[in-house]
Amino acid sequence: MPETLSLAQARRIAVAAQLRPRSSRYRTVLERLGCVQLDTISAVRRAHELTLLARGLGLDEVGRSLERRRTPVAFEGWAHAMSLIPVSAWPYHARRRRWWREEYQFRPIPESIRRDVLRLLDEHGSVTVSHFPSGAMHRGDAPVKNMGDSWNLRTDHKHAAEQMMLTGELACTHRTGFKRVYQTVDKAIPSQHLWDADDEACLRHQVGTALRNLGVATTKDIADYFRIKVAATERTLREMEIEQVKVEGWRGRAWIDPDLKRTRLPGAARPVAVSMFDQLVWLRERMQRLWGHDWKIEIYVPEAKRTFGYYCLPIIAGDDIPGRVALRRNNGELVVEACEWDDSRADRDLLRAAVDLAADWVGAEVRWKAEPA
Repeated sequence: MPETLSLAQARRIAVAAQLRPRSSRYRTVLERLGCVQLDTISAVRRAHELTLLARGLGLDEVGRSLERRRTPVAFEGWAHAMSLIPVSAWPYHARRRRWWREEYQFRPIPESIRRDVLRLLDEHGSVTVSHFPSGAMHRGDAPVKNMGDSWNLRTDHKHAAEQMMLTGELACTHRTGFKRVYQTVDKAIPSQHLWDADDEACLRHQVGTALRNLGVATTKDIADYFRIKVAATERTLREMEIEQVKVEGWRGRAWIDPDLKRTRLPGAARPVAVSMFDQLVWLRERMQRLWGHDWKIEIYVPEAKRTFGYYCLPIIAGDDIPGRVALRRNNGELVVEACEWDDSRADRDLLRAAVDLAADWVGAEVRWKAEPA
């Protein structure tokens, strides 16, 4: 591996690490990525579905990603954000669970509420918010205006179940509709994975997973993948004796995946739109460094203040990001509400191919409300 990489080589490594090798199996993709971020917004499809579709999974496989399986594939927990995490990684998220138990200051919940949740679990085996006396949200309150309000309006039973899930007393390995199904961990997590690694083993696993999926990255890039502190990430990388390289235009040196054997890697096999919750672009600073874009997600920005559109999706073409679209599904159409494209970086046919593919994902016809700018 050369000591210096061009920006073009770094881009190629980053895309190859994420979008190749493609697989048709959910388990394979999830174990490769280490986590897939969840989000409730479904302007096109939900965030985890878009991440899986961008990696070549079929519609049927993606549609089953939250369903109950004979052998669980994933559990829900805090990774980069709330995410689907492979069950095989349960031991290596013990450090985060210990942090939730020992250091985080949760909202105080009466012990009687916690006991009530356990009683419901004992009675039913598994529960959703439908089993809670007051459901998930307090009824009759003012409409939810933002995510903070949504959290504050949750019932004590919902708070208790979420806290118990984060600390490892309960687990969610599937959903019904979009409601979490809570179970005790001994029922939810297969016995071969139901153990806790020590803190150092957790760090090595998460840092290694992050670097494998980034290919070439700064310490901050790697730390951000699982939201580990930068100092702990730096120390772990040095203990793992990871090689460093210089990347054109980057300050300082970067770390490179030790299993990367060559830099002449294939780019994306086809042009594809990715959500802003996709790990390829979720750290905006890294997107700026690699592709020169400082785009931000504007779903929580009032419409009058948006600079581009409600749901921005960057488009990967080869190893570049030549543009983005704002898409929204509406009455059988996939509407292109805004579009930005640099013809000097890629042919416009690639833009249309990526939008057509997204339309296939939702079974809709494309309507170009906005042409490329």
